[in-house]
Amino acid sequence: MESALCRTVTTSGFQPTIKLLVLNKPATSEDEKYQKFLNELQSYGIGYWKWLRKRRIREVFVVGSVTNPETSKIDKIRIKRKSACFIELADCGKFDIKTGRCLYGEPKYIFSVENQLVWDAWELQSLRQRFERALPSLSLKDVRAYADMLHPNWYVGIFTEKLDRALGRNFDRAASSLSEREEASMASCRKFAKETILDHLPGVIEQFRALVEMMERDAK
Repeated sequence: MESALCRTVTTSGFQPTIKLLVLNKPATSEDEKYQKFLNELQSYGIGYWKWLRKRRIREVFVVGSVTNPETSKIDKIRIKRKSACFIELADCGKFDIKTGRCLYGEPKYIFSVENQLVWDAWELQSLRQRFERALPSLSLKDVRAYADMLHPNWYVGIFTEKLDRALGRNFDRAASSLSEREEASMASCRKFAKETILDHLPGVIEQFRALVEMMERDAK
């Protein structure tokens, strides 16, 4: 039962005490929010999205589950056009405008980008994808530096600059001038450092975002 606020109002004379029961407004359910989102899409005119007026919704999330959207792969895609029965996205996917379900292929659904639960899950996935694109472009020196930052002593005395000097390894030289043994050692070090980074990514979204932005700058 919803919580309520009770007030007692006493008036002059011999009128009895009046008790007013003021109920809190019930929270809007997720189903109602989703239907409101679909209703807004239905309210827009037919045609290509860029020519339509008052189109507050410009892009949507595409998810694999309507009941647990945050557990599936999430894409954020622009709306291309609307017909009487469906909307078409920039990737040519078509979705029923009354149910939000994909008309072809595997079950997928559109969700509002204002859904915070889906947004949080999408941002984590998006940051991970950006991270994995930037990582291969980093130099070995930068990869080792990020491994040091995320997990100190990750190398356990195996891959250090001091050991490199002792063994006469110089990974800063051109790849063509490295011996086969040095190339193999460098590849092993890079693989070990990348695995360390992937295993120790920040769990806090703000820190993860900052890490990705730093890594993208270093990868350029």
